[in-house]
Amino acid sequence: MAGSVGNVSTLEVGGKTYTMPELLRYWINEREAVRVHKEAGESRPWSDDPIFQRVYFTNVHREDDRVTRWIRQNYTPDVFGEFYESAIVAARIFNWPPTLEQFKLQWFPVSQPSLNERLKEWGAGNKTWGNAYVITTHGQKMSKVDFCVNLLQEAEEKLRERPPLRTCQEFWTYLQRIDGIGSFLAAQVVADLKHTAGHVLAGASDFRGFSAPGPGSLRGLHWFFGYRVSPSMFHSKIDEVRTIIAWDGDMQDLQNCLCEFDKYCRVATGQGRSKRNYAGA
Repeated sequence: MAGSVGNVSTLEVGGKTYTMPELLRYWINEREAVRVHKEAGESRPWSDDPIFQRVYFTNVHREDDRVTRWIRQNYTPDVFGEFYESAIVAARIFNWPPTLEQFKLQWFPVSQPSLNERLKEWGAGNKTWGNAYVITTHGQKMSKVDFCVNLLQEAEEKLRERPPLRTCQEFWTYLQRIDGIGSFLAAQVVADLKHTAGHVLAGASDFRGFSAPGPGSLRGLHWFFGYRVSPSMFHSKIDEVRTIIAWDGDMQDLQNCLCEFDKYCRVATGQGRSKRNYAGA
């Protein structure tokens, strides 16, 4: 049940009333505890919270996510050389390790129509895309495979000719010049590049401070403040959240937590359900 104490929004979960700062801190601590218990090999349930037992949530820290760990180990500058940045774009477009492993050395240089054909053959009997990100053709009348191959071809061209980019913000802005890459996906690629040893973004001045709005994090901010937060308000509001909950980590991780916080609140209030179930009970 939602309510308020003075001007602070509250939510009742499991018979306990939380202010929104309390609830966000609770979500962060509980999700991290689930990861620790699970990785320690402890028996289920890893949480007494029934929502955490049945709903899939990404980790508090993006670098702990299973697919991200796989990408760090398998999609490296040593493997892809001059095509490394383009390979990270491919990794986040498909975001599914079996597909990424199958096409690991076939993405670049992009060769059409052979790549299209091989992807379609693969997709006839295998799952092709992961579930974390929604990839569409942006209304263009073509198959999703054709759209993604066109995107990769443009990414290869634009990243090969890119100017010197020193900050996460600059890289994020430049990536959105590629047709099909919006704010959210560009930020995911930036997060991968800045956690790559030796990449220019590993030493970016805005390494910890950079974040970009996505639809889920904007909804999370709506829950937190009790009113709609527009993209133009995003940075000032996420900075407020950082101060209120005393967050001292990477701001992209906080943005991700707000996205998952939205999911938690929707499930807790019966206003929505998760697309992905979790066997945590």
